Amino acid sequence: MATTNPTRGDAVRTDIDWAYKALADPIRRSLLEALGKKQYFCRVDGEKVNGVCVQDLSSLLQLPQSTVSRHLAVLRQAGLVGHRQKGIWHYYFCNIDRIRAVQRWLDSLVTEEESGADIR
Repeated sequence: MATTNPTRGDAVRTDIDWAYKALADPIRRSLLEALGKKQYFCRVDGEKVNGVCVQDLSSLLQLPQSTVSRHLAVLRQAGLVGHRQKGIWHYYFCNIDRIRAVQRWLDSLVTEEESGADIR
């Protein structure tokens, strides 16, 4: 990724590295897919909550709650998911801005390739 500010470029590459490491695991990809589908979002006392709780994700993916929590922690560290707390419950959701940044980075590679630029 070409940039005139080396510090900013390094930060972007680090963010991309974390994101792709997180995306390397099929369970984490499944969690993102579930979080991307609005039909799984929760209601608390009749109020729609922007996110899905760990218990519901665990049930949906048929995985132990501890496994889901561990994978959500990795996704949070990579910035791919966020969470909100309501009472004692934590609700997770996709961080669309970070996901779009990862997508833009990939798109930039395709654009360079299509323009005939040597990316080696």
